Amino acid sequence: MFDPQKKLGRLHSVDVNDGRFMLSPPRREAANIESRYWFHQGVLDQGDSSACVGFSARQWLNMGPVRNLSGPTAMEIYRKGQAVDEWPGAEPAYYGTSVRAGFKVLKSLGFVESYRWAYDLDTVVDHVLTVGPVVLGTSFFEDMFTPDKQGFMHVGGRMAGGHAYVLKGVSRTRKCPDGSVGCGRIINSWSSKWAQNGMAWISFKDLAALIADQGEACAAVEAKAPVA
Repeated sequence: MFDPQKKLGRLHSVDVNDGRFMLSPPRREAANIESRYWFHQGVLDQGDSSACVGFSARQWLNMGPVRNLSGPTAMEIYRKGQAVDEWPGAEPAYYGTSVRAGFKVLKSLGFVESYRWAYDLDTVVDHVLTVGPVVLGTSFFEDMFTPDKQGFMHVGGRMAGGHAYVLKGVSRTRKCPDGSVGCGRIINSWSSKWAQNGMAWISFKDLAALIADQGEACAAVEAKAPVA
């Protein structure tokens, strides 16, 4: 049914109920913050698997402001995600899963009380500046596999599939190679050998285009270690 390119695996799915659970709109205090980057511990590696949702969810758990270093592995999140997602079956019937399924798993395991969505750049940037990182689910294009010498991913080439990754920081003032100003810092799940120690920049211009093209950002309202 679904057989994405290696290293990808985010499947897009629309749920009208998500509109009831949106991230807060831009906060007034965010206007005075130029940049912020959330701490992360190491870079994960999904190999050639289609488990990017599981790896991005696991990476999100590892990061601030609430760091949960225990709990399920990235592959466990992915496997459990396929069991609760929008499609019947599991590998090899299809490969990949939805960002929604990844957060469903985190909620079922007690790491997330609830999760919310954003579908516009301003809300995403504001959340990263004032609350915490977000998991992005977007289309992924061929040119994005190889960031430029400055570490910037560029949207271009053929659409290769869907991918999930973490937006760990943003800068309103950093100048981008295309001449625009403002960019995000993403952490991928392709090991520390990819791009700049596993991370890359993406201009707000490109990020806005990806979000508009069936993209999404998801984060928990509150994360916690589950009660034993």
